[in-house]
Amino acid sequence: MRDFKNKNDYTCIVFYKDDTPPFKMAFVHNCYSLSQWLTTSNNHQHWSYFNVYVRRSNMFLKRFYQGNFIPAKPK
Repeated sequence: MRDFKNKNDYTCIVFYKDDTPPFKMAFVHNCYSLSQWLTTSNNHQHWSYFNVYVRRSNMFLKRFYQGNFIPAKPK
């Protein structure tokens, strides 16, 4: 696929358990690392789930919930 170049292929939008507005992260390389960073971060540890999109085409790929298995590169 032309949409994947194995570097910063994803855009993720993080949703929280409370009324915090969603947080958009463009240029995500590894979804697992993102989930680990969110969980250990003081500002983002209350995240509930995040949606993953193909950065170059904005096509929705998957939704990942906190506590579930999250692969590095969803396809």
